Amino acid sequence: MYKILIVEDEMNIANTLKNHLEKYDYKCLVIVDFERVLDVFQDFQPHLVIMDINLPAFDGYYWSRKIRRVSNCPIMIISARMSELDQVYGIENGADDFITKPFLMNVVLAKINGQIRRVYGEFAKDSQARILRKGNTVLNLDTVRLSTPEQEVLLTVKELQLCTLLLEAFPNVVVRQQLLTAIWDDETFVEENTLTVNIVRLRKKLETIHSSLKITTIRGIGYQLTEKSS
Repeated sequence: MYKILIVEDEMNIANTLKNHLEKYDYKCLVIVDFERVLDVFQDFQPHLVIMDINLPAFDGYYWSRKIRRVSNCPIMIISARMSELDQVYGIENGADDFITKPFLMNVVLAKINGQIRRVYGEFAKDSQARILRKGNTVLNLDTVRLSTPEQEVLLTVKELQLCTLLLEAFPNVVVRQQLLTAIWDDETFVEENTLTVNIVRLRKKLETIHSSLKITTIRGIGYQLTEKSS
């Protein structure tokens, strides 16, 4: 289920969008604390953001810049003011598309569906070097997210490197020394349990998102990423 964050201070508009989009199997969250937009974004980890320009505290351009620093997810600006200058400024601050108030709900839905297909679905660029898929699990190297259709999590740098190596080797075993050499510049200075700790953390994140993949320890050799038995 794709998630949409709605950043709109006119609650009647925000709730109208939420109620309509949820009919089409989108999971929506409406911002209520407009000083914590980035925090809510990082907690919710949406696939798309609908962003008003005129907001309390900071405007939508400010929050678009903040979001763009940590994510490549589509941002759709929604506003009654949508001059050519506004659109140019929106693009410069990270916007991908625009919705002009008042709007037709079917047009909004079509725009959202288009962005979702472009970034995540059938029209997504075939970027094999940037996206790795196995089973029900997707690793996005650009957004540093590990996801399934049910849920997604952010990875640390080390978790990302480990996950990438294991996915690229799937279903073969990756020896411990290879992981240490690839991830740490000088493995002689790595404590014995450092790799183990990071593997444990990555295992937990796979479980959190209900991945069909599992990491198996091959004693005395290394680790193997495989699919769970059905």
